[in-house]
Formats: sequence, C-alpha cells, structure tokens
Amino acid sequence: MIYQLLYTSRSAVPRGGGSDLDILAASLTNNQRLGVTGCLLREESGFCQVLEGAKDTVRGLFEQIRRDQRHFAVTERLNRLVPARSFASWSMCYGALSAEDHAFLSRRFAGEARNLALVFDRVRAIAVAS
Repeated sequence: MIYQLLYTSRSAVPRGGGSDLDILAASLTNNQRLGVTGCLLREESGFCQVLEGAKDTVRGLFEQIRRDQRHFAVTERLNRLVPARSFASWSMCYGALSAEDHAFLSRRFAGEARNLALVFDRVRAIAVAS
C-alpha cells in the first residue's frame, strides 16, 4: 500500500519568488532518492502539496516540511493508504492552483463531510493539466 498525505501552508513570499524554484529543485532531488512522488500546487500566498510513498518516509519528510521557514501554518489536511500511486510519473510535479480549485478544496477540507477521493482526484487533475 502507498501512503498519501495532503497538506496546505501559507507562503512567506508571494508566488513566483526564487524560493519556489529552490523548493521544486530540492523536492525533485530528494524525492527521487527517497522514493517519494507527488504534486506541489501553488497559489498566490500558499501551497497545497500531496506526498506519496512509504508511510514512515512520507511522515518524516512532512516533519521536515513543517520546520521549513519558507512557509508557515502548515496543516495536514488528509492522509490515506491506497493500492497505487496517483503521481507515479512525477518525483514532484508543480502547477498553479486557481481560485476555483482553491475554493473547491477549501470546501472539502471543512467539516466532517470530507471526501478524500474527490480531493486527491481534483489535485491529480490539476497536475495533469499543468
């Protein structure tokens, strides 16, 4: 089984800053080495990221991400075990999170009526389109 974790965070700098490239470059290198795949979506003032791989590896990586000073308000939103990777082709894809997608995901994160499959499917659709 593959462990998937989705988190959101607020960025210390606006989208398009040099730190985005630094984050992406480090993710591409580190994730490949760790056997982690996923997707990083960027909106103007924050991130939405899915990480997938071995549970202990993903949990350890997420703890490093929590301590990264380039963002704050890091919030684990969802996690699940699945039979196969959703982002197998990407050590880390990168795309823009539109206002519509942000609103959709925000509704899904609120309350108890979360639908994990819809959230992960929406993120995957955004990644494929990017």
